[in-house]
Amino acid sequence: MFVKYIRDPVHGYAGMTDIEKHVIDTWPVQRLRGIKQLSIAYLVYPGADHTRFSHGVGTMQVAGHMADALRRSVDISDDEWRLIRLAGLLHDIGHGPFSHSYEEILVKHRGINHEKMGEEVVKRSQLADTLGECGFKPEEITELAFGKRTRKKRYLHQIIASQVDADKLDFLVRDSYFTGVEYGRIDISRIVQAMDIYKGDIAIDLKALYALEAFMIARYEMFLAVYYHHAVRAAEILLHKAMNYAHELIGLTTFKDVDEFLTMDDGYVTTKLRELDPNDFGNKDERHLAAMAKSMTDTLDARKLFKPAYQRDVHIHDPYVAKLLGDEGVRHQKEMEIAKLAGVDPEVVVVDVPTLDSIPYYPREIDPMEVPVFRMTGKGKKEPVKLSQHSRLVNVLKGYIDIVRVYTFPDYRSKVERAAAKVFKTFPFAARINM
Repeated sequence: MFVKYIRDPVHGYAGMTDIEKHVIDTWPVQRLRGIKQLSIAYLVYPGADHTRFSHGVGTMQVAGHMADALRRSVDISDDEWRLIRLAGLLHDIGHGPFSHSYEEILVKHRGINHEKMGEEVVKRSQLADTLGECGFKPEEITELAFGKRTRKKRYLHQIIASQVDADKLDFLVRDSYFTGVEYGRIDISRIVQAMDIYKGDIAIDLKALYALEAFMIARYEMFLAVYYHHAVRAAEILLHKAMNYAHELIGLTTFKDVDEFLTMDDGYVTTKLRELDPNDFGNKDERHLAAMAKSMTDTLDARKLFKPAYQRDVHIHDPYVAKLLGDEGVRHQKEMEIAKLAGVDPEVVVVDVPTLDSIPYYPREIDPMEVPVFRMTGKGKKEPVKLSQHSRLVNVLKGYIDIVRVYTFPDYRSKVERAAAKVFKTFPFAARINM
């Protein structure tokens, strides 16, 4: 069935069908080679220069293994197997340059996230023609890769998007491998082997509890060690500011169609930012934006990063209060208050909390309590069980985890630290924090 193999350092040899080879050779997929999976994290972890392309191939491979495992108890046709693998390959096709750093700007100024953009790319680019020539409708792919849920055979969609899906199983081990940290090492084979269907949904056999716990620990540890590492976030903040100032000047959010969007990758944006010259703009406001973007870009190139002046670890069980932390308006208000107290320009104060658009793994995105688990009875029947009754770790991890940080440049660190401590002392969620 496989006509070629890709040597993947994470999963070994990843097979490609003839159809997958045709899809992989299209420009929308090849473009992903120019978009780093972890954005600018390579400034902290030099090995973290792997791309959305390799992650797509890895997710395709894991999705195929999951479908093979589920075939033991449900009917998955060969065409569905091919669709699942293609959906895994294309699930990140809508990511822009620097992945999540760009997505924040795209959501803010165009109201489009990478899933919506991915749907447009699949339906309105060369991909649509190639998929059609291979006998597939683009809508079949987008329903699996970007749809919220399918009307039938929910488990097919859950292979791509669920609490324990092919995407997460690949990026945790891949990001761990390329950053050089050990926290993302999980037993993918055991988790996949333990998957089955219970009442139409993917569930995991309790016998694989230890592998499942390791998966949950890996998510938590990778969040702390990589995705929300203080220096990684400091670099992301500078990059985000540069792109946000220049988003109209260099065409980040003004693309007219999918083909124009597909011209952008990391190298395109880096070059455009470095070439910015305020003198090229006659409009005063545009000159100011160009100057600010160029300043942030030069600072980033020199690796003169923001430093954390204040940090507060927060464990919250109230979803409403947790959501408040991610509100841009609330963060901006706090930045103004801190800057005023510290006597510094608000531009050099940044309040940073993890949000879905800003980092690959968002701690409130996944509730470990929602992972379906079953055990086999003496009569050979599946019986659902509560994971929390069998795992102390789940009870520890089931809360909402946040880290509130305030960044500034080194010269203002002590003043901003004192001001931030005063501002956050009276923040509304204080009474709900477990320190």
